[in-house]
Amino acid sequence: MKKLVFVVIGVIAVIGLLTAFDGDSRGHNEGEHHPMRDRMLKDGDHHKRMQGMHDRHQMMCEELDLTDEQKEQMEDLRINSKKEMITIGADLKLLEIDMRSAMRDKDFREAKAITKEIFKLKQLGAIKRIEHQEQRWNILTPEQKEKAEELMKEHHPPKRKILKRK
Repeated sequence: MKKLVFVVIGVIAVIGLLTAFDGDSRGHNEGEHHPMRDRMLKDGDHHKRMQGMHDRHQMMCEELDLTDEQKEQMEDLRINSKKEMITIGADLKLLEIDMRSAMRDKDFREAKAITKEIFKLKQLGAIKRIEHQEQRWNILTPEQKEKAEELMKEHHPPKRKILKRK
């Protein structure tokens, strides 16, 4: 009976050690691997930026004189896009966990396959952002598009010329 108790305690201790040193939860604080994000959250800068983006969006809607229908379409697009990006982000995080596991197990073939999936998802996210911008643009009337172009020039001066590769 004593042996069984010691075995059970030993198994519990080993499981506790394994979970304590698991590659996914090493006791790091959220953001420890991302000092810039951690600093932004600590300083409240992230909230200020998000609020600024929201304010600019509101200002742009007012200056473009969007109809109620256009505002509703824009909001529906924003919600759907946000849902898609959350799903893609969650899938990316899951793949990154699988990647760490494959690397820990020295399963390099699996790690390569997971890397390909990660980059496919990143590409999908980038394409979805472009499509979202295109859909928003297509909601505008020609006059609103012209006004939007003027506003963008005011708020975003031209960047330096980018040289194309040959």
